[in-house]
Amino acid sequence: MNKKQPKLKFEEDKERTATRSPPKKEKMEQTQPRKKLKLDADKAAEKAQHLRFGKAEITPDEASRMTKAQKREMYASAIARSAAHREVDQYEDDNVGTQALNEGLKTEESAADFSKSRYSRKLKKKAKLQAKKKLRATKSSAHEPDKVQNAGEANVIHSDSGEGGSNWLSRWRQKQDVRKSYYAAARSGGTAAQTAGGQKITSSGASATKSGVEQVIDKGKSAVSTAVNGIANFAKSNAHVLVIVGVFLLLLLLVMSAFSSCSILFSGTTQVSGQTIYTAEDRDIRGAETDYKKLEKELDKKIKRTPTDHPGYDEYRYHLDAIEHDPWQLTSFLTTLYDDYTRSEVQAKLKETFAKQYKLTTWVEVQTRYRTVVMIDIFTGIPYTVQVPYEYRIFHTKLVNKGLEVVIREELNNDQWKRYEIFQDTLGGRPYLFNGGLPPGGSDGSGAPGIDYQVPAEALTDDEFAAIYKEAQKYVGTPYVWGGSTPETGFDCSGYVCWVYNQNGYDVGRTTANGLWNKSQHISEAEAKPGDLVFFEGTYDTPGKSHVGIYLGNGIMVSAGDPIKYANIHSSYWQKYLSGFGRLSK
Repeated sequence: MNKKQPKLKFEEDKERTATRSPPKKEKMEQTQPRKKLKLDADKAAEKAQHLRFGKAEITPDEASRMTKAQKREMYASAIARSAAHREVDQYEDDNVGTQALNEGLKTEESAADFSKSRYSRKLKKKAKLQAKKKLRATKSSAHEPDKVQNAGEANVIHSDSGEGGSNWLSRWRQKQDVRKSYYAAARSGGTAAQTAGGQKITSSGASATKSGVEQVIDKGKSAVSTAVNGIANFAKSNAHVLVIVGVFLLLLLLVMSAFSSCSILFSGTTQVSGQTIYTAEDRDIRGAETDYKKLEKELDKKIKRTPTDHPGYDEYRYHLDAIEHDPWQLTSFLTTLYDDYTRSEVQAKLKETFAKQYKLTTWVEVQTRYRTVVMIDIFTGIPYTVQVPYEYRIFHTKLVNKGLEVVIREELNNDQWKRYEIFQDTLGGRPYLFNGGLPPGGSDGSGAPGIDYQVPAEALTDDEFAAIYKEAQKYVGTPYVWGGSTPETGFDCSGYVCWVYNQNGYDVGRTTANGLWNKSQHISEAEAKPGDLVFFEGTYDTPGKSHVGIYLGNGIMVSAGDPIKYANIHSSYWQKYLSGFGRLSK
């Protein structure tokens, strides 16, 4: 009976409670969903309030117990560590030792974070035990009016700790949600800390960063110093080994230098040889020269056929430059472009170069002229004269020789031109190739030494001739230079004559012997006087006039042989090539 009475009393109390206060029952039904929501949503919100620094978690309870100075110091320390890692990582590629020190610092900090994490877990475990004690105390005091509510709160706490009756899948999902919430809370917490701390946190973070970097630098210096000391100790204890290694390296360096010098020597020799010697065969070089001369001969024949090809004109006038070229220039040009060429390979280039060097033009000039006609008056029978107009038709032929070397210079670049000049200076190492083209001693092929000659005094009474002779006499003995036209470069025959006459008021430019022939008035030997020009043809293989000299009277001339010298135009050599005389006019 004694046992049943409390039971009846409990049930009566329960019925009385349920009957007496129905609003409380409604309140319990209203509060139950809130407790269930706390199990699902509020749980994540509460977990999200945990802050993570490194791997250690700080709960809101722990954060509430910290002072503002401690919180600021904690936030500044986290910011400083992050900045220090960024600063060190920026230069870790430049120093492997620094990278190793940085990894060591990170490992040390990870260990500290792990210790802090263990401490945090101990705090949470302690909080769980205290919650269980509160739950047991609440159950023991069930007779109090709010025992059900306290028990429910204890169950909520117990459920928050992860000890509820949920399965493993729900617990795994809750952990994933809590982890994401931790990251978001850490970021928001860091921003809030920076905002709350203001300039004080920034300055403390900067100082912490600086101290971290200085610490890394000091450790790096220490590592380098240790390495240097180790090397020095090794050198002291193993001096003989270092001597042997040094001698070996020295010998290796000497051998490498010797091979390098030999390779430079060989390459330099090859380069010089390739720039000074013709590489084509003699038969190909001479064959190309023959083909170019053939083009020139065909051009000369075409000009001479002008009256036949264009008949019916009253007069044919010619304005012709000399048809000639230097075979060395052509050969040096072809070697510069093709090196080891053959005769057949350069046919197209020969025709192209010939077309650029020579330009032949023709035109017709029609003049109105008058002739005098004697007429007889039919009424009176008295004769009288009448001027009757008529057309006078002149056929002009003009040939311009641009000069082979001018064409060559336009086509070669600077490097090629330098190589071409070297070939010209050395004659490609084959001075024997064109002896038949240009005779020994320049265009003066006689080979005879110059003679002594004194111009008669009566000839010098002509002021015009005296001035010409004075200029011409300056350069007697000057060596012959093919293509030369100034005292600095030397003279060939036409260059010498052009220079002398241009210095005395004539305007003949720079032309060839054949060009001077075309510019002068043709006269006979009987008409020739000192200061006129004397021309020769056939002294070497070239179309037209091949040599020119200044006539001094009495059958004597001065011309650019090799060197510039006096010669008798009726000697056995010059007589067979004598072609005519000419007179220039200002």
